[in-house]
Amino acid sequence: MADLCKTDLQKVISYLDEAAKIYDALPMQKCKCRAYMITQLTNKLKSKLNHDKK
Repeated sequence: MADLCKTDLQKVISYLDEAAKIYDALPMQKCKCRAYMITQLTNKLKSKLNHDKK
């Protein structure tokens, strides 16, 4: 498995944040659920990124 560099991970987090915002703006409950799950994933990736910095 290939390693991800910090900038790649930041770019992925950025894309996922945008996707969560788009899903959150949609009116259906299924979309709100997807937005929540994507937000949880980005929070996990952000904490991993911050933990690796230390």
